[in-house]
Amino acid sequence: MSTSTSFNPYESAGMPAFHLLPPLAMEPPQNFHSYPLSGFDAVIEKDGGLLIGASTTFETLFKNPLVREYTALYMALKTSTSPVCRRDKTLGRVLYQDREAQGLAAALMAFDATLFVLGPRGERVISLIDYLTLENTPLTPGETVRHFFVSGEARQSSVYQSVDYLRTGQPLCGVATWASRQNDVLEQVRIVLSGCTPVPIPLRRVSASLCGKECSTEQIEAATRKLGEERLMLYNPSITIGSHLFNLAKTLIKRAVLTL
Repeated sequence: MSTSTSFNPYESAGMPAFHLLPPLAMEPPQNFHSYPLSGFDAVIEKDGGLLIGASTTFETLFKNPLVREYTALYMALKTSTSPVCRRDKTLGRVLYQDREAQGLAAALMAFDATLFVLGPRGERVISLIDYLTLENTPLTPGETVRHFFVSGEARQSSVYQSVDYLRTGQPLCGVATWASRQNDVLEQVRIVLSGCTPVPIPLRRVSASLCGKECSTEQIEAATRKLGEERLMLYNPSITIGSHLFNLAKTLIKRAVLTL
């Protein structure tokens, strides 16, 4: 299990530190309030993984020793949330287009976390990735998001890398990465980009290009060439090939995968 270290990627991304794009407008989905959150404020070990109540505060997560075993999640809590944010916000905020919660959302998506939803017809499970990336919220009237579940598989190698606005501390761009590996070969990989789009974006083409490959500088460099195929401009027109944010994302991907 790897941990993230702080670094200044601006120079390696080919961008000056003072040239930053303004933050995106972040508003909850229009239909979000039709689906209230409930559940406990606690982290419970269940079926080898973590069951986390939707009402669990970021502070509860940050202080729980179990969470430290899920490196990307812990590093997102540590580097992309302020003490005030940790105290006041709950895990349910990852379901909003909330900039301060995007690092957590990206880490949970990299872990392929699921949501336990309770409604008139009983309980069912849906993917967090589906919830955040599908055009329409996959909930029906009367359903409530109660818990998040992260499987024990997520304890395998993971990392979260980010860089923030120098003055505000808000995340500008972040990358959460999870991988299972056999020796030096990456068997499964999930990479999620956050901070520079309204919701975190799974980088499926970049991730797929790393599966079955050795975790080497050459293979990672080749995989980042797939970033231009991810259609990021649909989410933020500023992320054009060769733009500052595009190059920064590439740098963070390389850094994250190399530190797995």
